[in-house]
Amino acid sequence: MTHRTHTAPLAGHKIESLFSRLRLIRLRGGPLVLLLPDPEAPAVAVQAWLPAGSLTEAPGRGGLAHFLEHMIFKGSRRLALGELAARTEAAGGDINAYTLNEATYYHLSCRPAGTEDCLDALIESLWWPRFDQAEVVRERGVILEEIRRSEDQPEQRLQQELYRQAYGGDHPFGRPILGTRRSVSRLDRAALRRYHRLCYHPARTVFVLAGPIPEKPALRLIQRRLAELDGMWGAVPASFRGNGFRSIPPPLRRGVRAFSLRGMASLAYLELAFGVPAFTHPDAPALEILAMLLGSGDSSRLYKRLCVEGRIMHDVSSDIFLSPGPGLLFLGGVAEPRGAAPAAEEILRTTADLLGAHPPTDEELERVRTLFWTDLEFRRESTSGRARLAGYFQLMAGDARFAERYLGRLLGVSREEILSAAGRWLTPEGLTAGVFFPERLNGSGEPRPFQAAIRRGLASISQKEEKELPSLGRKALPLKLPLEQPVPPPVPRRALRPGGSRAPLEFTLHRGARLLVLPGGEARVFALRAAFLGGQRLEGAERAGWHSLMADVAPMATRSLSSEEMARRADNLGASIGGNGGRNSFGLFASGLSSLVEEISDLFCQILCEPAFEEKDAALARREADAARRGDLDDLSQRSRQHALGLLYGAHPFGRHPLGSRLSLARALGPRLRREWSHWALPENIVLAAAGDVDPGGLARSLARRLKKGWRRMPAWRPFLPPAPPQPPPRPRLRRIRVDGASQAHIQMAFLGASLGSRRRFALSAVAAALGSQSGGLFWELRERRGLAYESNVSCEEAMDRGPFMLFAATAPGAEAEAVRIMRAEVARVREKGLGREELERAKAFLVGELLRGRQRAGMRASELAYGALYGMGAEGMERVQREFESVDLASARSAARDFLDPSGECLVILGPR
Repeated sequence: MTHRTHTAPLAGHKIESLFSRLRLIRLRGGPLVLLLPDPEAPAVAVQAWLPAGSLTEAPGRGGLAHFLEHMIFKGSRRLALGELAARTEAAGGDINAYTLNEATYYHLSCRPAGTEDCLDALIESLWWPRFDQAEVVRERGVILEEIRRSEDQPEQRLQQELYRQAYGGDHPFGRPILGTRRSVSRLDRAALRRYHRLCYHPARTVFVLAGPIPEKPALRLIQRRLAELDGMWGAVPASFRGNGFRSIPPPLRRGVRAFSLRGMASLAYLELAFGVPAFTHPDAPALEILAMLLGSGDSSRLYKRLCVEGRIMHDVSSDIFLSPGPGLLFLGGVAEPRGAAPAAEEILRTTADLLGAHPPTDEELERVRTLFWTDLEFRRESTSGRARLAGYFQLMAGDARFAERYLGRLLGVSREEILSAAGRWLTPEGLTAGVFFPERLNGSGEPRPFQAAIRRGLASISQKEEKELPSLGRKALPLKLPLEQPVPPPVPRRALRPGGSRAPLEFTLHRGARLLVLPGGEARVFALRAAFLGGQRLEGAERAGWHSLMADVAPMATRSLSSEEMARRADNLGASIGGNGGRNSFGLFASGLSSLVEEISDLFCQILCEPAFEEKDAALARREADAARRGDLDDLSQRSRQHALGLLYGAHPFGRHPLGSRLSLARALGPRLRREWSHWALPENIVLAAAGDVDPGGLARSLARRLKKGWRRMPAWRPFLPPAPPQPPPRPRLRRIRVDGASQAHIQMAFLGASLGSRRRFALSAVAAALGSQSGGLFWELRERRGLAYESNVSCEEAMDRGPFMLFAATAPGAEAEAVRIMRAEVARVREKGLGREELERAKAFLVGELLRGRQRAGMRASELAYGALYGMGAEGMERVQREFESVDLASARSAARDFLDPSGECLVILGPR
């Protein structure tokens, strides 16, 4: 359960510069380069944005942009297959790419010393891809597996059909970004080459570099590579000049549309979408605020009406797809199948109520402004987040600083502007509604009741009270407007940057409770954590899922604040406050703007000391937890994983679903959760941690004062008895699970790994990183060499008891035996021969780089501090982990693989169609 919130008024403010150090450099005949220097950041972000998406594909060529994205990783004139990923990983980095309707972007993050090498490899791959015929054939098979994977995911199927119905199947936004099986099967090498020359023109490329970047060497490198092109591309196509896009047609279909799908699921998934204008339209900011009013936070209209009061939905969502062309405003969520039709009607009635009888209040408007401001600051925490904002708006709007003007407009939106925009765009002829029902369902999965509910809900919108509101017209928002008001001065920075002081400050609070504080960060945000030993490992079977559930219920209400008051208080602060449970522990978290640290930490302390555990709140949390557990199992990869854990651990708690069972959750009444909390949430069993833009001494004094008063009547701590440790299976175990209608086979291979107390876990993690690498291991053998799987991964998870080491692959039906053979061969290789020297060094660099990249975020730093101290790694745990990874050698990696990945302890699950 998460709450979000602000108290300082934001109305009328203009956004402070998002990119205070932004430099734009246009290279003659070549790309635009955006530089966002930040000398103290621990990682560099390198991104490339190109106008290549379904928008630029010809009819019958669906999936071409996505296919080309895959081929960029398949070698170039100077790089071998997999070398782009290998260079990035060797620099302590990670690389990936995404294809959107309007664009493709490549993003990598690496340690500063590897910036030039990674940038060079990316340019080489983008401008000189090889298009080897054998690789084209192989990658086509991988993409077909990706399409099959999407067919097994209810929410993805629903959204794709909704786009098709909303825009029309021949509209660029109505076609699947992945393409169809038919269109992808027809794409060949020649088509890829032509599309590459059209969309990857250097003059249409936007490079973004953020962090401690070597500016002059990076620019010289791009210029050298540009000179090597020697006129290879010629002039930019006329249709791609300006902002880089062809004209985007309006939707090809109008009029209300309601449809239903069926498939593998246990819940109903619901989406309603209204057509909205491009993000340059003056109505766009008001519509984005409207979406947040309806569905963002536990005090939003939809959550209160449908989840809390009506209890006809388990979860609600609101979102808005804004682009250079026509967009969509989404409202939806998850419900029981029999509740899908009433939920759809109530979503529309709640929307009508907001636009008619009960318009947005001043408090609601201030809440969503604060929520947006807070979200923006958190996106600025990392170099990748800042680069993504700049790159997206530069490509889409032709000006990175359009982001500042757009966000400034959004923060100043009035109630009248929201109602006026909604009156123009939330109309019956612009609505598309869809629902995904379980396959095996009688009565409640019929489309007619759903369609009738949509008609009744739309009638309430059509009949809402008419109001005379000012018209804003439909003229596009100019892209060069100056800020209308002076930019407010930045909040003074008290904190050091992450690289400035690595040692956290430690404080002892009432009854020995520990507090660790690590100040620093680019963004004006902070994060607070409270961690307790407990969790799945220390629950009995009859209490399975209770610790996770009580961590969800605790933040809902206190003895002095009802659940409604708590949601409003938190949402009005722009804070994220909630609970979490895991294998070894449970806890609470809070984060928000650093200017509101006093108010948010006060709320956090109230939750810690006096959670109410009212039965009505517990009942709501039980219902949502059961729905989350069932929704988790609707994902076949997650279902196969849970079966593998059950096979590996047997009766040990780690073999159970972390959210428990329907029976165990039914026992978790409010008073029982309150007693369970009083046994575990005690000062002797807690570690508190804070990170970000905070004053350590001030925060420590404030928490000490509040917690001493709140903990005055706490019971005495009673040590717990841990369960018997898990033992490796005496012989291999195999389970085959048949799922009617599945498009893919999901394979999980599990071994008993290391515990948090074992130093060998670092060597075993290096083995997992090498096997899961994009430049070798399982990914290489299954996907790059044979094209058998789109998705494969290797994970090594530690816990207080031995955690699981798992290999996963999803492949076509009939290919399971070959995939399992390859997985076993890779395990045998690292056991018998060990890792190669370069392979190990890449894995170590990747692991250390991953740590450093994660530490850009205050939430990650606070979590590492809290859980590291809780599990006995001490206040210096973060630096110790880095040293341990760097000390892994070939012998220790081979020894760990030989001992932990013994074939006699293999547990194998194959889940797929009959």
